[in-house]
Amino acid sequence: MQKQSFVRLMEDGAICAYGRTWHFDPALPPCLLLADGKKALFSEAVSIVSVPIATGLGSGVRTRVQEIPGCGGMQFETEILVNDTDGHVDFTFSVLREAGAQLREVMFPGPLQADGAGAYAVVNTMQGQLIPADWPEETAAKLPFDGQMCSESAYMPWWGEVTPDGSYLAWVRSPWDAKYTVSHPAGGPNRIYVRHLPSLGKMRYQRTVSYYFLPAGSTYADLCRLYRSLAEEEGKPVTLREKAAENPQVDRLIGCCVMHVAGKTHVTEDSRFYNREEPEKNESLVPFSHWEERARRLKELGVDRLYLHQDGWGQPGYDNQHPDYLPPCQELGGWEGMKALSDTMQELGYLFGIHDQYRDYYLDAPTYDADNACQGADGSIYGHAIWAGGRQNYLCASLAPGYVKRNFEQLLKGGISLQATYLDVFTCNEADECANPRHRMTRRECLAYRAQCFHYLTAHGIAPSSEEVNDWAMDSQVFCHWAPYLTGAAIPVPLFNLVYHDCVMIPWKMEAGEWGIPEGTTGFLHCLLNGGMPYMSDQAEGEALKENIRQWRVISQLHRQVAKEKMVSHAFLTGDRKRQRTVFSDGTQVTVDFAGNSFEIRYPDGRVVNTL
Repeated sequence: MQKQSFVRLMEDGAICAYGRTWHFDPALPPCLLLADGKKALFSEAVSIVSVPIATGLGSGVRTRVQEIPGCGGMQFETEILVNDTDGHVDFTFSVLREAGAQLREVMFPGPLQADGAGAYAVVNTMQGQLIPADWPEETAAKLPFDGQMCSESAYMPWWGEVTPDGSYLAWVRSPWDAKYTVSHPAGGPNRIYVRHLPSLGKMRYQRTVSYYFLPAGSTYADLCRLYRSLAEEEGKPVTLREKAAENPQVDRLIGCCVMHVAGKTHVTEDSRFYNREEPEKNESLVPFSHWEERARRLKELGVDRLYLHQDGWGQPGYDNQHPDYLPPCQELGGWEGMKALSDTMQELGYLFGIHDQYRDYYLDAPTYDADNACQGADGSIYGHAIWAGGRQNYLCASLAPGYVKRNFEQLLKGGISLQATYLDVFTCNEADECANPRHRMTRRECLAYRAQCFHYLTAHGIAPSSEEVNDWAMDSQVFCHWAPYLTGAAIPVPLFNLVYHDCVMIPWKMEAGEWGIPEGTTGFLHCLLNGGMPYMSDQAEGEALKENIRQWRVISQLHRQVAKEKMVSHAFLTGDRKRQRTVFSDGTQVTVDFAGNSFEIRYPDGRVVNTL
């Protein structure tokens, strides 16, 4: 095959792509962060030997580095390879000998410089954001989970930067063992770089970041299209059409409103959320029968599609004693009351699902055993007491599929009919690792075990959901609780939906001021713009309830049209970014005006909808 000439590695380490030269920032050179907190620069090594390489895939340079002060006899190699087939550039770090060096992180390569007027970063924190190079405010200084990929900090394992004369996409190939940093002081510039993590205490395998370059005129939407094509080559996206062929509940969810309802609340005294001033607020009960009545009323009001998500259904109460949550709470109605609610939902043609949790491992769970908790490489067991149930560790995910099967078999035998289920935090929180030799687990294996739980549900005709969304789960996750924007994002933009809209359903809270809804906007308009699912209030009455139902009718019609379609474009129509438009692969166009709180939907058959 003829060598691609549009990307070249320069002698000084810069990259020339489509006529633009990309330089790495010399102020942030590649380095090792040691366990004691000290930083060791690659350039401080006594011996650095570089040789040109040429393989059947491409050409570049390989560098052996050894004798870095403070790192003992550690040796490692870096490799920069320009791929002859498509011109992407692989930056690979490989440890040859650790020799007792205790690594906390490896930063390689350093950040590229993409400065100047019109340049901006494309960052996958939650649903996504753009950060102009000269954005006047400091932003992204503190990412969720310290920038850990495969969490809400990075729904997708890539970032990019766009300039008027070219763009790039950086794809982290082992994101389960990686973090990233976004630095943007007030006024800029943007600097983004990867931090590779040890696996079970060691750099056990090579780490690669692949850089793909695009010509002048490319946009964030082009980067999203590029990443979708790369993800397809790896078999990551399984579309809703494919998931519906395997599980009929997928089609039943399309057009639904989501009603998230409470059951038993019990906040223990050692929980961070325990209210000492008003202790009566630590306990509450809403019986299953109450939600039967609410569902019947919504049916009478014309709501024909609804998914009821039941929190706090177990005897211990919401976020208590997982994974030993059974039996159904007696004060709420017990087995009979939960079955009656399940039966009523079936009678009304609605869907019924439950909250469940297989990461938080509570110390007062009846079958708790510290030997089942995630163990660090140093033998420690992490714990906290944040949530309602108080003191907890993390359950090793290698054991989660067994507990899921144990609990759901009991529910099914008890006559509880479930069409969907929510496995909390799996696609929101970072992957865990466990050094316990009885169930040793890497972070990558952790994600595989989480996905195994989703597949178990699908095999039993139950649509799996989790708290947010993530690239690694697109082969198995059907819907989520939400996937909104990072609070304080520079310019919110639906990057995840531009890649994966046709693979997963995303509900949105309807009001302004909700978590993850950008200031000055409403969740209703974001839901329309993103072709998502609406939430239905569990408490609204009177005109507020009628308004919620009117919103659902408009969104439901749109969702039935576009749920299985790709989002092919997103655009800002005005300089203040208040007017925005998305286009879906069937031709449906959605335009919203956040300033005027208005919308217009144009369907392929010529229909136009612009009022509730």
